[in-house]
Amino acid sequence: MPHIQSLLPEYADKPVSFVSINTRNPKGQVDAELKRFRKQYKLTYPAYYGRGRNVNKDFKVKVLPRLILVRPDSTVYKDVMFLKAPALKAEIDKLLDELPPQGDEHTSDSE
Repeated sequence: MPHIQSLLPEYADKPVSFVSINTRNPKGQVDAELKRFRKQYKLTYPAYYGRGRNVNKDFKVKVLPRLILVRPDSTVYKDVMFLKAPALKAEIDKLLDELPPQGDEHTSDSE
C-alpha cells in the first residue's frame, strides 16, 4: 500500500485512480487494519471492504493479494500478485500509452 501511495503525486493529473479493496477479512478487522495502515503509512487513496460483493468473481481472483490494472472500458490490463513502485509505474505508463489522447480541444475537422 505505501508503494501505491508513493505514486499518487506522479499521476494526479492523469486518468488514473488507485483503490484498495479487501475481500478476505471480516469488516471489523478490515476497518481496524485500514485505520492502522492509513495512520502508519499516511495513506490518502480510497480503500473499501468488498467481501461478499462479487469482486473476486467479477475479476476472476483466485489468489490474494492481487494487483489489477483496469482499462477505462473495465477490461483487465494486468493481473499480478504484487508489483513494487518502479514496476507498477512502468505498467501504468504502458497502459496510459494505449489510451487515446485526452482533451485535445484544439483540433477540429476544419483545420
